[in-house]
Amino acid sequence: MTSRVKRGRIARLMVLVLSISLVAAACGGSGGGLAEKTDATLILDFVPGGIHTGIYAALAEGYFNDANINIDIQPPTSSADTLRLVMAGKATIGIAPIADVASLRAQGEDIQIFMALEQVPLAALMSTAAIGITDPSQLGGGTIGVTGVPSDEAIARVILSSSGVDVNSVEFVTIGFDAVSNLIGQTVDAAIGFWSAEAVVLELEGETPYVFRPDEYGAPPYPELVLFASGDTIKNRPEVLTAFAQALARGYDFALNNEDKAIADLADNADGIDVEFATAEFNNVKPYFLGPNGKFGEISDEGIADYLTWAVQVGVLESMPENLITTEFLP
Repeated sequence: MTSRVKRGRIARLMVLVLSISLVAAACGGSGGGLAEKTDATLILDFVPGGIHTGIYAALAEGYFNDANINIDIQPPTSSADTLRLVMAGKATIGIAPIADVASLRAQGEDIQIFMALEQVPLAALMSTAAIGITDPSQLGGGTIGVTGVPSDEAIARVILSSSGVDVNSVEFVTIGFDAVSNLIGQTVDAAIGFWSAEAVVLELEGETPYVFRPDEYGAPPYPELVLFASGDTIKNRPEVLTAFAQALARGYDFALNNEDKAIADLADNADGIDVEFATAEFNNVKPYFLGPNGKFGEISDEGIADYLTWAVQVGVLESMPENLITTEFLP
Protein backbone atom coordinates (compact mmCIF):
# COMPACT_ATOMS: atom_id res chain seq x y z
CA MET A 1 0.00 0.00 0.00
CA THR A 2 1.46 3.35 -0.98
CA SER A 3 2.00 6.11 1.54
CA ARG A 4 -0.55 8.24 -0.36
CA VAL A 5 -3.25 5.54 0.02
CA LYS A 6 -2.39 5.13 3.70
CA ARG A 7 -2.68 8.86 4.27
CA GLY A 8 -6.07 8.85 2.49
CA ARG A 9 -7.42 6.04 4.66
CA ILE A 10 -6.13 7.68 7.82
CA ALA A 11 -7.75 10.98 6.82
CA ARG A 12 -11.10 9.26 6.18
CA LEU A 13 -10.90 7.45 9.53
CA MET A 14 -10.18 10.73 11.31
CA VAL A 15 -13.20 12.34 9.67
CA LEU A 16 -15.35 9.36 10.70
CA VAL A 17 -14.13 9.48 14.31
CA LEU A 18 -14.70 13.24 14.45
CA SER A 19 -18.21 12.84 13.05
CA ILE A 20 -19.08 10.19 15.63
CA SER A 21 -17.71 12.39 18.40
CA LEU A 22 -19.79 15.35 17.27
CA VAL A 23 -22.95 13.25 17.10
CA ALA A 24 -22.29 11.87 20.58
CA ALA A 25 -21.71 15.35 21.93
CA ALA A 26 -24.89 16.59 20.33
CA CYS A 27 -26.89 13.71 21.83
CA GLY A 28 -25.41 14.37 25.26
CA GLY A 29 -26.15 18.08 25.00
CA SER A 30 -29.78 17.51 24.05
CA GLY A 31 -30.34 15.94 27.47
CA GLY A 32 -29.20 19.09 29.23
CA GLY A 33 -26.46 17.22 31.11
CA LEU A 34 -23.58 19.08 32.72
CA ALA A 35 -19.99 18.52 31.67
CA GLU A 36 -19.00 17.36 35.15
CA LYS A 37 -20.71 16.31 38.38
CA THR A 38 -22.19 19.37 40.09
CA ASP A 39 -23.75 19.78 43.54
CA ALA A 40 -27.18 21.39 43.85
CA THR A 41 -29.55 21.75 46.79
CA LEU A 42 -33.34 21.74 46.46
CA ILE A 43 -35.43 22.96 49.41
CA LEU A 44 -39.01 21.69 49.35
CA ASP A 45 -42.04 23.72 50.37
CA PHE A 46 -43.05 21.24 53.08
CA VAL A 47 -42.31 17.71 54.24
CA PRO A 48 -42.14 15.25 51.32
CA GLY A 49 -45.52 14.06 50.07
CA GLY A 50 -47.40 12.87 47.03
CA ILE A 51 -47.01 16.15 45.20
CA HIS A 52 -43.22 15.64 45.28
CA THR A 53 -43.38 12.16 43.72
CA GLY A 54 -41.74 13.22 40.45
CA ILE A 55 -38.80 14.75 42.30
CA TYR A 56 -37.96 11.51 44.06
CA ALA A 57 -38.61 9.54 40.88
CA ALA A 58 -36.02 11.70 39.12
CA LEU A 59 -33.61 10.88 41.95
CA ALA A 60 -34.30 7.14 42.11
CA GLU A 61 -34.52 6.55 38.36
CA GLY A 62 -31.17 8.26 37.82
CA TYR A 63 -32.32 11.32 35.89
CA PHE A 64 -30.43 13.77 38.10
CA ASN A 65 -27.40 11.52 37.83
CA ASP A 66 -27.77 11.45 34.03
CA ALA A 67 -27.69 15.25 34.10
CA ASN A 68 -24.53 15.14 36.25
CA ILE A 69 -26.35 16.75 39.18
CA ASN A 70 -25.56 15.56 42.69
CA ILE A 71 -28.91 16.67 44.14
CA ASP A 72 -29.52 17.22 47.85
CA ILE A 73 -33.28 17.33 48.53
CA GLN A 74 -34.21 18.88 51.87
CA PRO A 75 -37.55 19.63 53.56
CA PRO A 76 -37.68 23.05 55.24
CA THR A 77 -37.53 23.28 59.03
CA SER A 78 -40.04 26.14 58.92
CA SER A 79 -42.34 27.74 56.36
CA ALA A 80 -39.91 30.63 55.82
CA ASP A 81 -36.85 28.41 55.39
CA THR A 82 -37.11 27.83 51.66
CA LEU A 83 -37.17 31.49 50.71
CA ARG A 84 -34.53 32.47 53.26
CA LEU A 85 -32.04 29.78 52.22
CA VAL A 86 -32.36 30.50 48.50
CA MET A 87 -32.05 34.26 48.98
CA ALA A 88 -28.98 33.73 51.20
CA GLY A 89 -27.30 31.56 48.57
CA LYS A 90 -27.37 28.50 50.83
CA ALA A 91 -29.67 26.57 48.47
CA THR A 92 -29.70 26.41 44.70
CA ILE A 93 -33.43 26.00 44.10
CA GLY A 94 -36.57 26.28 46.20
CA ILE A 95 -40.23 25.35 45.97
CA ALA A 96 -42.68 27.85 47.47
CA PRO A 97 -46.17 29.29 47.00
CA ILE A 98 -46.25 31.75 44.13
CA ALA A 99 -47.71 34.46 46.39
CA ASP A 100 -44.70 34.30 48.73
CA VAL A 101 -42.16 34.52 45.90
CA ALA A 102 -44.09 37.33 44.21
CA SER A 103 -44.38 39.29 47.45
CA LEU A 104 -40.64 39.16 48.10
CA ARG A 105 -39.86 40.02 44.47
CA ALA A 106 -42.14 43.07 44.80
CA GLN A 107 -40.15 44.08 47.88
CA GLY A 108 -36.94 44.06 45.85
CA GLU A 109 -35.54 40.59 46.56
CA ASP A 110 -33.51 39.24 43.64
CA ILE A 111 -35.35 35.96 43.04
CA GLN A 112 -37.19 34.65 39.99
CA ILE A 113 -39.56 31.80 39.20
CA PHE A 114 -38.34 29.50 36.43
CA MET A 115 -40.80 26.59 36.51
CA ALA A 116 -44.22 25.58 37.85
CA LEU A 117 -44.63 22.46 39.97
CA GLU A 118 -48.31 22.22 39.03
CA GLN A 119 -50.86 24.40 37.26
CA VAL A 120 -53.73 25.23 39.67
CA PRO A 121 -54.36 26.89 43.05
CA LEU A 122 -54.04 24.40 45.89
CA ALA A 123 -54.82 26.65 48.86
CA ALA A 124 -58.57 26.58 49.46
CA LEU A 125 -61.21 27.20 52.09
CA MET A 126 -62.41 23.94 53.64
CA SER A 127 -65.03 22.73 56.05
CA THR A 128 -66.71 19.41 56.83
CA ALA A 129 -70.14 17.83 56.81
CA ALA A 130 -69.85 17.31 60.57
CA ILE A 131 -69.50 21.06 61.08
CA GLY A 132 -72.48 21.59 58.82
CA ILE A 133 -70.88 23.99 56.33
CA THR A 134 -71.51 22.83 52.78
CA ASP A 135 -71.25 26.23 51.07
CA PRO A 136 -69.20 29.35 51.87
CA SER A 137 -72.40 31.42 51.99
CA GLN A 138 -73.07 29.74 55.36
CA LEU A 139 -69.94 31.23 56.94
CA GLY A 140 -71.35 34.65 57.85
CA GLY A 141 -70.57 35.31 61.52
CA GLY A 142 -68.32 32.25 61.64
CA THR A 143 -64.70 31.57 62.56
CA ILE A 144 -62.08 30.76 59.93
CA GLY A 145 -58.65 29.34 60.66
CA VAL A 146 -55.65 30.62 58.70
CA THR A 147 -51.99 29.63 58.81
CA GLY A 148 -50.72 33.15 59.38
CA VAL A 149 -49.56 33.67 55.81
CA PRO A 150 -51.11 36.98 54.61
CA SER A 151 -52.42 35.46 51.39
CA ASP A 152 -54.61 33.01 53.36
CA GLU A 153 -56.95 35.66 54.66
CA ALA A 154 -57.07 37.40 51.28
CA ILE A 155 -58.08 34.16 49.54
CA ALA A 156 -60.76 33.50 52.16
CA ARG A 157 -62.12 37.03 51.71
CA VAL A 158 -62.38 36.55 47.94
CA ILE A 159 -64.37 33.34 48.36
CA LEU A 160 -66.61 34.82 51.06
CA SER A 161 -67.30 38.03 49.14
CA SER A 162 -68.13 36.06 45.99
CA SER A 163 -70.61 34.06 48.07
CA GLY A 164 -72.41 37.12 49.44
CA VAL A 165 -70.92 36.98 52.94
CA ASP A 166 -70.17 40.17 54.89
CA VAL A 167 -66.46 39.59 55.44
CA ASN A 168 -66.45 41.91 58.47
CA SER A 169 -68.76 39.47 60.25
CA VAL A 170 -66.15 36.71 60.09
CA GLU A 171 -63.44 36.15 62.69
CA PHE A 172 -60.02 35.00 61.44
CA VAL A 173 -57.87 33.02 63.87
CA THR A 174 -54.31 31.84 63.32
CA ILE A 175 -53.98 28.06 63.65
CA GLY A 176 -50.70 27.46 61.82
CA PHE A 177 -50.68 24.30 59.73
CA ASP A 178 -53.23 22.53 61.95
CA ALA A 179 -56.27 22.83 59.69
CA VAL A 180 -57.10 19.13 59.98
CA SER A 181 -57.12 18.90 63.79
CA ASN A 182 -59.07 22.15 64.11
CA LEU A 183 -61.69 21.03 61.61
CA ILE A 184 -62.04 17.60 63.21
CA GLY A 185 -62.22 19.23 66.66
CA GLN A 186 -64.68 21.81 65.30
CA THR A 187 -62.80 24.70 66.91
CA VAL A 188 -63.29 26.62 63.64
CA ASP A 189 -66.09 26.65 61.09
CA ALA A 190 -63.68 26.51 58.15
CA ALA A 191 -59.96 26.73 57.49
CA ILE A 192 -57.48 27.46 54.74
CA GLY A 193 -55.43 24.46 53.65
CA PHE A 194 -54.28 22.60 50.57
CA TRP A 195 -57.20 20.68 49.06
CA SER A 196 -54.64 18.29 47.60
CA ALA A 197 -53.34 17.36 51.06
CA GLU A 198 -55.49 18.38 54.06
CA ALA A 199 -58.71 17.33 52.33
CA VAL A 200 -57.14 13.91 51.73
CA VAL A 201 -56.24 13.56 55.42
CA LEU A 202 -59.77 14.53 56.41
CA GLU A 203 -61.16 11.79 54.19
CA LEU A 204 -58.72 9.25 55.61
CA GLU A 205 -59.89 10.28 59.09
CA GLY A 206 -63.47 9.52 58.14
CA GLU A 207 -64.62 13.10 57.59
CA THR A 208 -66.50 14.43 54.56
CA PRO A 209 -64.67 17.60 53.47
CA TYR A 210 -66.23 20.43 51.52
CA VAL A 211 -63.64 22.32 49.50
CA PHE A 212 -64.06 25.85 48.11
CA ARG A 213 -61.28 26.67 45.66
CA PRO A 214 -60.46 30.29 44.72
CA ASP A 215 -60.48 29.48 41.00
CA GLU A 216 -64.14 28.50 41.43
CA TYR A 217 -64.89 31.93 42.92
CA GLY A 218 -63.34 34.38 40.49
CA ALA A 219 -59.58 33.74 40.66
CA PRO A 220 -57.73 33.04 37.40
CA PRO A 221 -55.92 29.70 37.11
CA TYR A 222 -52.39 29.88 38.48
CA PRO A 223 -49.73 27.50 39.80
CA GLU A 224 -49.80 27.39 43.59
CA LEU A 225 -46.28 25.99 43.92
CA VAL A 226 -43.36 27.20 41.83
CA LEU A 227 -39.64 26.56 41.54
CA PHE A 228 -37.41 29.59 41.95
CA ALA A 229 -33.77 30.59 42.23
CA SER A 230 -31.75 33.63 43.18
CA GLY A 231 -30.62 36.15 40.62
CA ASP A 232 -27.04 35.11 41.30
CA THR A 233 -27.77 31.47 40.44
CA ILE A 234 -29.70 32.46 37.32
CA LYS A 235 -26.84 34.66 36.15
CA ASN A 236 -23.87 32.51 37.12
CA ARG A 237 -25.19 28.91 37.05
CA PRO A 238 -27.77 28.83 34.24
CA GLU A 239 -26.52 25.46 33.01
CA VAL A 240 -27.40 23.92 36.40
CA LEU A 241 -30.98 25.21 36.19
CA THR A 242 -31.34 23.93 32.63
CA ALA A 243 -30.06 20.47 33.56
CA PHE A 244 -32.19 20.39 36.71
CA ALA A 245 -35.36 21.41 34.85
CA GLN A 246 -34.89 18.70 32.24
CA ALA A 247 -34.18 16.01 34.84
CA LEU A 248 -37.19 17.07 36.90
CA ALA A 249 -39.48 17.00 33.87
CA ARG A 250 -38.28 13.45 33.16
CA GLY A 251 -39.10 12.53 36.75
CA TYR A 252 -42.67 13.77 36.53
CA ASP A 253 -43.18 12.21 33.10
CA PHE A 254 -42.04 8.92 34.64
CA ALA A 255 -44.35 9.35 37.65
CA LEU A 256 -47.37 10.09 35.47
CA ASN A 257 -46.80 6.91 33.48
CA ASN A 258 -45.48 4.65 36.25
CA GLU A 259 -47.40 5.68 39.34
CA ASP A 260 -46.79 2.64 41.55
CA LYS A 261 -43.03 2.62 40.91
CA ALA A 262 -42.82 6.38 41.42
CA ILE A 263 -44.67 6.20 44.74
CA ALA A 264 -42.28 3.41 45.76
CA ASP A 265 -39.35 5.68 44.79
CA LEU A 266 -40.82 8.38 47.03
CA ALA A 267 -41.30 6.01 49.96
CA ASP A 268 -37.80 4.56 49.57
CA ASN A 269 -36.02 7.91 49.43
CA ALA A 270 -38.00 10.22 51.73
CA ASP A 271 -38.63 9.76 55.44
CA GLY A 272 -42.04 9.27 56.98
CA ILE A 273 -44.06 8.61 53.83
CA ASP A 274 -47.58 7.26 54.33
CA VAL A 275 -48.09 5.44 51.03
CA GLU A 276 -51.90 5.61 51.18
CA PHE A 277 -51.86 9.36 51.77
CA ALA A 278 -49.09 10.00 49.23
CA THR A 279 -50.94 8.03 46.56
CA ALA A 280 -54.18 9.90 47.19
CA GLU A 281 -52.43 13.28 47.13
CA PHE A 282 -50.58 12.43 43.93
CA ASN A 283 -53.80 11.36 42.24
CA ASN A 284 -55.53 14.57 43.35
CA VAL A 285 -52.91 16.70 41.60
CA LYS A 286 -52.16 14.28 38.75
CA PRO A 287 -54.45 16.03 36.22
CA TYR A 288 -52.70 19.35 36.88
CA PHE A 289 -48.98 18.56 36.57
CA LEU A 290 -48.90 19.25 32.83
CA GLY A 291 -49.48 22.68 31.31
CA PRO A 292 -51.65 23.72 28.35
CA ASN A 293 -49.06 22.37 25.90
CA GLY A 294 -48.86 19.01 27.64
CA LYS A 295 -45.47 19.62 29.26
CA PHE A 296 -44.42 19.58 32.89
CA GLY A 297 -43.23 22.87 34.37
CA GLU A 298 -44.97 25.20 31.92
CA ILE A 299 -45.25 28.82 32.95
CA SER A 300 -45.99 31.89 30.85
CA ASP A 301 -45.82 35.66 31.17
CA GLU A 302 -49.45 35.95 30.07
CA GLY A 303 -50.81 33.52 32.65
CA ILE A 304 -48.77 35.00 35.47
CA ALA A 305 -49.79 38.54 34.47
CA ASP A 306 -53.46 37.57 34.93
CA TYR A 307 -52.69 36.12 38.35
CA LEU A 308 -50.69 39.16 39.47
CA THR A 309 -53.40 41.60 38.39
CA TRP A 310 -55.99 39.60 40.34
CA ALA A 311 -53.71 39.14 43.36
CA VAL A 312 -53.08 42.88 43.71
CA GLN A 313 -56.76 43.72 43.19
CA VAL A 314 -57.97 41.39 45.95
CA GLY A 315 -55.12 42.02 48.39
CA VAL A 316 -53.17 38.78 48.09
CA LEU A 317 -50.23 41.01 47.06
CA GLU A 318 -49.62 44.58 48.18
CA SER A 319 -47.81 45.61 45.01
CA MET A 320 -46.97 44.33 41.53
CA PRO A 321 -43.57 42.61 41.13
CA GLU A 322 -41.60 43.16 37.94
CA ASN A 323 -39.92 40.38 35.94
CA LEU A 324 -41.22 37.71 38.29
CA ILE A 325 -40.53 34.81 35.94
CA THR A 326 -37.99 33.64 33.42
CA THR A 327 -38.80 30.95 30.87
CA GLU A 328 -35.27 30.37 29.58
CA PHE A 329 -34.78 27.11 31.49
CA LEU A 330 -38.03 25.35 30.58
CA PRO A 331 -37.42 21.92 29.01
